[in-house]
Amino acid sequence: MKFDIVGVGNALVDETYYVSRDFVDSTGLPFNHFHPVTHEQQETIISSAQKNNAAEIVCGGSTTNSLAAAANYGSVCGHICQLGDDAMGQVYEKDLIDNGIISLNQFRHNNFKTGRCLVLITPNSERTMGTYLGASEQLKFDTGFIDHINNSKIIFSEGYQLTSSENFEAFVSILESTNQEVKFAFSLSDPFVIENFRDRVEKILELKRIDYLFCNLEEAKSLVGDNFEDSLKQITNNFVVTNGSKPSTVFSNGQFKQLSPFEVKAIDSNGAGDIFAGSTLHKIIEGESFFHACEFGNYASSIIVQEKSPRLSKVKYTEIVTNFKRD
Repeated sequence: MKFDIVGVGNALVDETYYVSRDFVDSTGLPFNHFHPVTHEQQETIISSAQKNNAAEIVCGGSTTNSLAAAANYGSVCGHICQLGDDAMGQVYEKDLIDNGIISLNQFRHNNFKTGRCLVLITPNSERTMGTYLGASEQLKFDTGFIDHINNSKIIFSEGYQLTSSENFEAFVSILESTNQEVKFAFSLSDPFVIENFRDRVEKILELKRIDYLFCNLEEAKSLVGDNFEDSLKQITNNFVVTNGSKPSTVFSNGQFKQLSPFEVKAIDSNGAGDIFAGSTLHKIIEGESFFHACEFGNYASSIIVQEKSPRLSKVKYTEIVTNFKRD
């Protein structure tokens, strides 16, 4: 089967709570960042959060969220991710099917629980994440992955994929066997990943030049420093650096352009970068230039920040396509 996009990423169930900044500070998690935690630590935080909140549970993971957007727009998407052999893993796989994403890894771990991301959202829409990767960080390489990837147009992954040795080694094996004709899209994910796994990020950059890079300003500076505009050109053909409510910087075909954000009332930034990437990749598949594709991604992200979820309903993905108008 031929795919438009094959994703390689962490399969995580997002459990979201809307809390105060004081509550986040009381957990010991670094505010507005990703931080790895144990399953037991998650349970302790959740027990406190549940006293005043009901959880919102959504099947997530950065790459999965991006694929969900692209697939709902009409791209043919496959996903290589690792699930546990448990009830939550079954829920996750059903969610992939419901969103038109084909699971390309049939192996299920029975010694690890399906991964979970605890998301704490404060009133200003900042997100603090305490993540137990569980089975998601135990990806086993399979040569069958390569046939799927080499029959795709784009391989897409995330910086979070590099935080475990097993996933990193599996991803290195994948990139080493990926045909040069397959485009490589990558999301930096979080400054934590760059700062703590820089050697792994650099290894990935050595293996295959990035065709489409997605990151925010903090991630870009963590990777290459303040002079990110010149430095990122050395490692990628096209990149976009988002900056919250300020204009994004887009580089393509040797030119820089500024992409102005839409003025909306944001209530939750969780998933904004994911839908930006998935929406942009879908438009690339349709033949759009990188800059024009980023315009669509920019619009899609302005819609999701108005929602209390990292995903949209099928109807709302359709509405994004219908309502998008280029300036």
